[in-house]
Amino acid sequence: MTPPARGNVIVKTLGDGTRVFKLRFRVLGRREMEVLHERRDCKCGCGGGWNERTAQIELENILAKVKVGVWRKRKPPPSVSAARVPTFHEYASKWLEDKKVGLLGDRPIGPHTEADYRSRLVNHLLPFLGQHRINEISTDDCLEFKAHKLKEATELRRSIDAGAELRDRNGRRIRPLGPATIRKLTACLTSILDEAVSDGHLQRNPARTRRMRIKVPKPPRTFLEMDELVALTDAAAEQDARIARAKLPVTPEPGSTAAKVAERWVAGMRAMHIASDLGITRATVTYHLRRMRYEDPGFYEGRRAIVATLGGSGVRVSELCDIRIRDLRLHAASGAHFQIPDAKTEAGIREVQVSPDLLEEIVAHVDALRRVGLPIDGAAYLFCNRRGGRLQRQRVNQIVREAATLASTHLDARGLPELPNTTPHTLRRTYISVALLANRFDVLWVMRQVGHADSKMTMDVYAQLQQRAERSHGEAFDALVRRARERLYGAVEDADGEGATDDVAERSLEDLVDEWRDDTQSS
Repeated sequence: MTPPARGNVIVKTLGDGTRVFKLRFRVLGRREMEVLHERRDCKCGCGGGWNERTAQIELENILAKVKVGVWRKRKPPPSVSAARVPTFHEYASKWLEDKKVGLLGDRPIGPHTEADYRSRLVNHLLPFLGQHRINEISTDDCLEFKAHKLKEATELRRSIDAGAELRDRNGRRIRPLGPATIRKLTACLTSILDEAVSDGHLQRNPARTRRMRIKVPKPPRTFLEMDELVALTDAAAEQDARIARAKLPVTPEPGSTAAKVAERWVAGMRAMHIASDLGITRATVTYHLRRMRYEDPGFYEGRRAIVATLGGSGVRVSELCDIRIRDLRLHAASGAHFQIPDAKTEAGIREVQVSPDLLEEIVAHVDALRRVGLPIDGAAYLFCNRRGGRLQRQRVNQIVREAATLASTHLDARGLPELPNTTPHTLRRTYISVALLANRFDVLWVMRQVGHADSKMTMDVYAQLQQRAERSHGEAFDALVRRARERLYGAVEDADGEGATDDVAERSLEDLVDEWRDDTQSS
């Protein structure tokens, strides 16, 4: 039996005062070591910026890979000679700053786009190409980066499939990159090198080659039927109803600090708010709650309101997270609506009309926020986290996914098919489908409502609606064939054994079609 993989972290202080962390472990009986540095300008390839906690997490990741047999020794970074030409790190940093201020592109990028670009650079491009001189980057380097990311994703999937739980420096579970994400990384690299060509550092862009292409399978784009949307909304409401029931099995002594904590806990206050209200530390609040064997009731997020707004207005998930109370115009003379002051396109900056049912959902949600003590002033977010801050789109995705799982369970118990893969974007397409039907296929109105400058997505949903509406065409086909059979062979006996009239054979096929259309319209 193979002994369990073990290792330890040795901490030493260097001459410049920074620390180095030596991770020692064994692989197949052979002693191995990886070195991590605390200084952020480290040139060894470890990335820099390590501390004791993150070094321990990295050791656990290495041991997990060793256990399932997929660990590989880290390769040293390529050596580069000093030159006046900037490194890729320096040039990419300037590129991002120019994008922020609008020097590159038709306008300055937003904070979310900046965060996305920075993540691509810091976590992927700079560790691999950061020390290369910008004029020395070749097509082979770009292809090697692509191969490295594809191989890294494959090894991560293999490790996870083997049972390894890998985590990043912040303790979050690591997930392998998909083809779409890797294609975004190569697109970012190509964009940076395009500017390097414009600045004269390169004769041609080494990343612009067919071998850098990555095929991304097109995900199935669908929308929910109206009864499925109702089931999803009701499931989200059921999950909302499960919270806000705080329980304390142990009754504290009246007048004690524990009793004051219990009173506020049962009233729905969180531990941090209780500590602030009583002037004690949060650790003290937690201590008393544990002694009373508390059961965390969760907190109000407005799951039903989130699903109802996504499916009843067609807003993007990022737009939903950015809505503030001051953006609501629920009593406007022109009709209830809310404003989208910022969006990824100019057409996205718009007023979204609110239906009467959605108006009731939003009003009930704001009232619930008030009752649980969350802020409802003009600057407050309509959909917030437990601290009143902006709700992250990843959390919205999770809320929709959990509601879809519960709705599928209820549908399956009734013998109905489960919901398809449901995301916030599915609800956006669902709104487009319902709005097209409700407004007699007024495509321009629906485009303005959802903030589309291009009609491609709206027409895509329109085409799917037309396909669903044509499901009855099969019955029309069968009816025409049956009547043609009557025309060819004469009367066909009905259920009573009586023959049909012979005048069927005397009528033309066009007459049969007209008669069938008249029958279907009258029914």
